[in-house]
Amino acid sequence: MLKDMIDNKLIEARGIVGFYRANTVNKDDIEIYDPADESASIGKFYTLRQQLDIGTGDSFLAMSDFIAPKETGVQDYIGAFAVSAGFKADEMCKKFEAELDDYNIMLVKTLTDRLAEAFAE
Repeated sequence: MLKDMIDNKLIEARGIVGFYRANTVNKDDIEIYDPADESASIGKFYTLRQQLDIGTGDSFLAMSDFIAPKETGVQDYIGAFAVSAGFKADEMCKKFEAELDDYNIMLVKTLTDRLAEAFAE
């Protein structure tokens, strides 16, 4: 099935990536800024600190620890991406549904899921 998907272009993988101006605020949050207006915040990521004490005496880290705090005046950035390898998979599944072929429906979904994971890597 994987060979058929690739050879006949039955599925399509797509991805997007973005980099955004950002700074840490309130120690645990990451504020994202409007590209057109440096002073305008367009969103915020609320990060969670590590919850498990592994006994090393180290502080509990959060993603916000890796972005410059706003009060430093240093402009920092954060990147994000999203991928999918499941475009056109619904058409394949509908064909198998019409044939009452549950096995191949699961196989399509499993393969596209693994391909999306590989694409993310």
